[in-house]
Amino acid sequence: MKALRISRDMELLISSFGAIQSIFMSFYLFFGKKRNTTNLLLTLFFLLITLRIIKSLLWVYLDFIPDWFINLGFMAHIASGPTLLLYLLYFIFPKQWNKLNYFHFIPALLLILFLFKVSEANFWYKGGYAFLLYHQITYTFISLSVLIYGYIKKRSFDSKKWVWLSLLMIGAASIQFAYFSNYILGIMPYLTGPIIYAIFIYVIAFYGILNHRVFDKKKNNSKYNNININAEEFSFYKGQIEKMLQFDKPYLNHTFTLQDLSKYISLPTYLTSHIINKGYNTNFSDLINSYRIDVAKSKLTSSFYKNIKIAEIAYECGFSSLSSFNTSFKKFTGLTPSNFRKKNI
Repeated sequence: MKALRISRDMELLISSFGAIQSIFMSFYLFFGKKRNTTNLLLTLFFLLITLRIIKSLLWVYLDFIPDWFINLGFMAHIASGPTLLLYLLYFIFPKQWNKLNYFHFIPALLLILFLFKVSEANFWYKGGYAFLLYHQITYTFISLSVLIYGYIKKRSFDSKKWVWLSLLMIGAASIQFAYFSNYILGIMPYLTGPIIYAIFIYVIAFYGILNHRVFDKKKNNSKYNNININAEEFSFYKGQIEKMLQFDKPYLNHTFTLQDLSKYISLPTYLTSHIINKGYNTNFSDLINSYRIDVAKSKLTSSFYKNIKIAEIAYECGFSSLSSFNTSFKKFTGLTPSNFRKKNI
């Protein structure tokens, strides 16, 4: 592999500063910001890149480093692409974490399992490193596609967020393309990636800290400002809500909550609440109670339930108390349950 043709001290200094700033961003996000899905993914991404840079520096400047540490650096490298992709997906298209996402990390997991068995001679120089680089370039192109697609779909996004994502994407892509160009194409010195990344990480860190709201997603959306959902997605998720309520009838359980509904349709609670507010012109509690009251009306007019106490019907319909049932029933029908029953039997 080619060595970068600048002074060794400067080479080491720039790359080291990049690693230090990258680890600083990890601590800043993990300890200073809300630990939501996106921030945890970004924390992991910066940690992985830091480990990859440290491995590169030690490989160049030390006469010997153990195979297990080389493998650890490559594990970080092969996990960084999926981590960035998932960060972009969950940042641009907020939703609940999907366990299938762990499949992206199978190559990294396999490297951990064989940490003390794989070596440069028996694996990396026999196609392993080439696979790693092609794997990462593929993820880089997919991540770039997600960023472009997201921009087309969500132009209402705060412009500062697009700048943030673009800077992050450029910084991440620079280190991936540099390693690829060095080993696969043979046209770029080995430490070009860490040095270019060192420049971008300071720009990324400065911009992110200056515009810290790009990390505080909940605060940004607490009052439904900058809702990141287009008309097509809105219609889809509203349909999912209707389908669940009509066929699964989860509201018959008095413990059913907005969080339960959000988990079912794989959306954050604030987006689920937004869809209910905008799509039904009501809130979650009233929407659920309207379904419960419809069931109660059916039971109160049924001959099968004519001898069943109103309190029992209330509990069967998902109300936790008779008083809350009476209040809701009168709100939706203008009558008490007992008066409604008398009028319709």
